[in-house]
Amino acid sequence: MEQEKAGQASPEGFDQAREVELRHRMDATKPTGVFKKVMALTSAGVFVDAADVYLAGGVKSTLTETGFANDVTVATFLSVGFLGLFIGSLVAGLVGDLLGRRRAFQFNLLLFGIATILGACSPNMEFMIVMRFFVGLGLGSELVTSFSMINEFAPVKRRGMWCAIGSTIANCGSPIGMFLCLFFITIWSPLGTDSWRLVFAVIGVAAIVVCILRQSMPESPRWLIQKCRYDEAEAIISKIEGEMAAAGIEPATDVVEHHEKMRSDEHFPLYLFVGIVAVVGTSLTQYTYTTFGPSILKEVGLATQTSLLSTTITMLAAPLGALLGALLIEHLGRRIEVAGAFIWVAVFAFLYAMALGAGNATVITVLGFLMTIGFYVLNASVISVYVGELFSTKYRFRGAGISQGAGKLVNVAMPFAVTWLLANLQPSVIYFAIVGIALVAAIVVIAVGPETRAKRLG
Repeated sequence: MEQEKAGQASPEGFDQAREVELRHRMDATKPTGVFKKVMALTSAGVFVDAADVYLAGGVKSTLTETGFANDVTVATFLSVGFLGLFIGSLVAGLVGDLLGRRRAFQFNLLLFGIATILGACSPNMEFMIVMRFFVGLGLGSELVTSFSMINEFAPVKRRGMWCAIGSTIANCGSPIGMFLCLFFITIWSPLGTDSWRLVFAVIGVAAIVVCILRQSMPESPRWLIQKCRYDEAEAIISKIEGEMAAAGIEPATDVVEHHEKMRSDEHFPLYLFVGIVAVVGTSLTQYTYTTFGPSILKEVGLATQTSLLSTTITMLAAPLGALLGALLIEHLGRRIEVAGAFIWVAVFAFLYAMALGAGNATVITVLGFLMTIGFYVLNASVISVYVGELFSTKYRFRGAGISQGAGKLVNVAMPFAVTWLLANLQPSVIYFAIVGIALVAAIVVIAVGPETRAKRLG
């Protein structure tokens, strides 16, 4: 038996023949109503999350200008949000692997939505900081669970494409988040200097609506198989097969190649290292730019409306980059796409740093747009696809959770570090740091990262 070959004891109720049969049947599935439901509801949740992530960067200047906050409390607000993301990622990983994907998935958006609405009603910055921590908890859980769910339901041959499409849909929330800031803060401000509250309220309500819609999500058959809950897994697989038969869809043949290392626990430490480096590289570079983009542009002399408009335009590259990642992921393979995107980011971060000194808003916006394409190719390929494929079903949520959590943990210190850099050094130093981080991540992925395209999820 595979477990015995790997030196592991078989779990209680283990039935090798039935497990092999169910895994093969799941590998042979193609998109049907069940998968489309999972795809739509997970993408909707991360869409709302993506919009919220960029609200903080969009409103931070307004909070300080109106006296509601100062540089220290804003940095604390941002940092606490990333701390919540870190803890939420770890908790979701443990709950998802041990208690089930649905349990990890059920209340993320509810917590996020309620905390966001309460934050919009904050009487002071201290209360808002506390609410931001709970927002981060929900966000961190959501990012781990959503793409791992798509990963486990998607047809294997096009798994990367479907996960990246989910990322494309989700990342349409990025320009929406920045547009909400631009609209309510500089175009239509019904609450005057407090109109930033409407930005958070809209996102909070949207999160709760999506949460209600997705309470009927099915459990992952792959997790049920791994836990020897064969009857439950078979019921879901049979439903998918029934939908395929009704639509005249033939099962996939010659489904996948085995990924030999995933047959044992030996893959976990090295692939966890790869996952952490790839996610840290993606998250730290992306969030540094998107969180402080408007503030840095103000530092080099651009007006508030101009800086928000420039950042909003660059955020239009988010869905474009994710779509590009989706189109290329099955053709280039994971390692080439991920490493290539890191190099792309390094090149345009360097050019962006050089352009800041000139202060030309058009050139800065174009280079920011091109750099953002790279960020979201990474978002689509690393966060949505690669990090989940690095681990077997037994470790998938924990591996993804620890990797995602590491990416958020380094961002806990990022707001304070960037605030200090802006106060003491030239803004271009921040982008030179992005260059270095991206190049290190590219080297690690090329040197030790496995290629997981069309490999069976162990």
